[in-house]
Amino acid sequence: MTGLIFAMRRVPQLLAVVALAATALVTTSPAPVSASPAASPVTAPEKCPAFKLGDAVKEPLVFHARVAGPGKAAKKGGQVVYPVTVVKALRGVTGGSSLRVTLNPGPCQKKSLTEDEDYYFFAQKKGSTILAAGSAPRVAEYTDKLQAQIAKEFPEVIAPEPQQVSFSEPQSPEGQKLAKIAAPGVVLVVVGLLGLVIVMILGRRRPA
Repeated sequence: MTGLIFAMRRVPQLLAVVALAATALVTTSPAPVSASPAASPVTAPEKCPAFKLGDAVKEPLVFHARVAGPGKAAKKGGQVVYPVTVVKALRGVTGGSSLRVTLNPGPCQKKSLTEDEDYYFFAQKKGSTILAAGSAPRVAEYTDKLQAQIAKEFPEVIAPEPQQVSFSEPQSPEGQKLAKIAAPGVVLVVVGLLGLVIVMILGRRRPA
């Protein structure tokens, strides 16, 4: 009888130990495999397409312009709009006009433009938006090399500037001496002509 009472007393203690072990197992178990991982950031491809002028000049809007102010984005990470002034219109725009060009924030696109710097834009018109972006870069910094390449694509628009010819007086000592020698002779000729005119006038006024 005593052994039975002892066994009955041990049962609650065993239940308590089993419950405590189960709680520890639940709290230390790893997270379920089905939990969704954090979204990975968008990165640029290993190799972005290089700028190809032959493809870029096929766009409907091609022009050389100067950035007139800082870019403004409608929302964070969205399209950035730049005010520009057209320096040389090649296709689809008017020279001297003020435009607003939109850049897409693509991984292979130019991230920003510098104010007061010149660029060549190869763009499309989407509604009222001038979009200079695509699968390949569509904005190129102005350089003399690029200007020469553009001139081959648009020879009727970009012509070499005519050289200005200026004339000046000779600065050599010989030229100055000739000028000094000729000046008195010119004065004498003028005085002689005036004297002849006066004599002729007086001769006409004498009575017959």
